Amino acid sequence: MLSEAPSGLPLAAAAPGAGDEALQYTHSGRRYLLGYGRDFFGVWDRQHPGPPIARYPRTDEGWREAWVHFAKGEPYSTEVSIGSATAGTGFGAGPGGGPQASSPSQAGYGFPQLRRPVSPAWWLLPIFMGWLGGLIAWLVNRDADPGKARAMLIAGVVITALEVLLLFSSMSGP
Repeated sequence: MLSEAPSGLPLAAAAPGAGDEALQYTHSGRRYLLGYGRDFFGVWDRQHPGPPIARYPRTDEGWREAWVHFAKGEPYSTEVSIGSATAGTGFGAGPGGGPQASSPSQAGYGFPQLRRPVSPAWWLLPIFMGWLGGLIAWLVNRDADPGKARAMLIAGVVITALEVLLLFSSMSGP
């Protein structure tokens, strides 16, 4: 039986216990965490520590439902992992025993991968520091928005090239 969580999202009825522990959180947001336990996918509420507020079977359909629940309450989330042998595959062994994709877009479910927004202030680094600032901005933002990060790197290289051209043209002048 489902009830309502404080955010208006459905809350799965589950008795707290050792079986409610998260083995790993796969996605983190401001309010909710998405992860999995031994035999379930779950959504946890950061404001109400304890068992997951929603549990889904550890199947492909369960993952799809857990992701929809999580994404409804978290418009900006990020993928998280621990430095284990399963890092990079997100969930490690999936319901069928093989590796399971770490995001719905990789799993082929047709959901777009949520990315965190990139602050426009990062453009100041390539503008004022040239190629080095562009490199730093690219390194920091490449996972959040690869296209924008590449543009920052290119902007830094172009600005540095223009500065070098201006320097040489002023030295060779009359």
